[in-house]
Amino acid sequence: MAPTREMSLETKERIVKLLEEGNSSRMVAKDVGCSQSAVSKIWTKYKQHGMVVKAKRTGRPRKTSKRQDKQLKHKWEEAGANVCDRTVRNRLKEMGFQYRKAKRKPSLTPKHKRTRLQWAKERQSWTVDDWMKVIFSDESRICIGQGDDAGTFVWCRSSEIYEEACLKKTTKFPQSLMIWGCMSGKGTGEMTVVNSSINAQVYIDILDSFLIPSIEQMFGDNEIIFQYDNASCHRAKTVKAFLGERHIQSMSWPANSPDLNPIENLWWKLKKMVHKKAPTCKADLATAIKESWHQIDAEYCLSLIKSMPQRLKAVIKAKGGATKY
Repeated sequence: MAPTREMSLETKERIVKLLEEGNSSRMVAKDVGCSQSAVSKIWTKYKQHGMVVKAKRTGRPRKTSKRQDKQLKHKWEEAGANVCDRTVRNRLKEMGFQYRKAKRKPSLTPKHKRTRLQWAKERQSWTVDDWMKVIFSDESRICIGQGDDAGTFVWCRSSEIYEEACLKKTTKFPQSLMIWGCMSGKGTGEMTVVNSSINAQVYIDILDSFLIPSIEQMFGDNEIIFQYDNASCHRAKTVKAFLGERHIQSMSWPANSPDLNPIENLWWKLKKMVHKKAPTCKADLATAIKESWHQIDAEYCLSLIKSMPQRLKAVIKAKGGATKY
């Protein structure tokens, strides 16, 4: 059995957790593979300090470097070495790995990456003042009861994971609404609920009824650049003709690039706000969306626009790949 001083912090935390759940020291010792006296010592220190104390490392220094650990891992696999999961996890942690939920990002082909990289390089000299002239737009769908897209975390014991207070409820066919909105560094523009599928004519009607008033309200007669993505209805000839007639300059946009559009962050904030209002039907959902939209302050929008230079740097650094935004 390993001496207590050589026991990993993870093992100590497991011992404390099992004891807190009412398990006997004998059962815990058998579970983690140590002596009962070791379990008792750890439990005593935990009650004294209120936390699991990480002991100062003693004994000989490690014989392998991080690079050698990686090579060892491959050799273990090739040789079929019989090592326990705990050993592998400990080695992975020492090498800087963490077990975490994979980030959800759009799939990027080599062509997408080249286009994103070129787009970012062409605008890397733009200042915040330049980005203040851009009005960003997008559509998004908001569902009842699913405003917290980032997920819900709860503190509970293993025996409580299916209790009512520890669950995130889902519905099979959640009610939802599609919305269109726009924003700039001056704040939010107009927003509308879209009650039909969006084709070129519907999109033109949205721009005429909501984009034009937003531009007039936020920019007056000053020139602006209008951003919209590569959806087929957005790029229709009739849409381009409409923008030309209204003398609105549009911005080219790389495909699969929500991380470059600050309105995506605004959608996230809006969904959180709507979720807190707990709408139960479509009428309540529409009201909650409109109220929340008008509650988003201009300072928040400005902070998103100020992040544009950093977004471009991140894309360039990633050579067109995914970024944290």
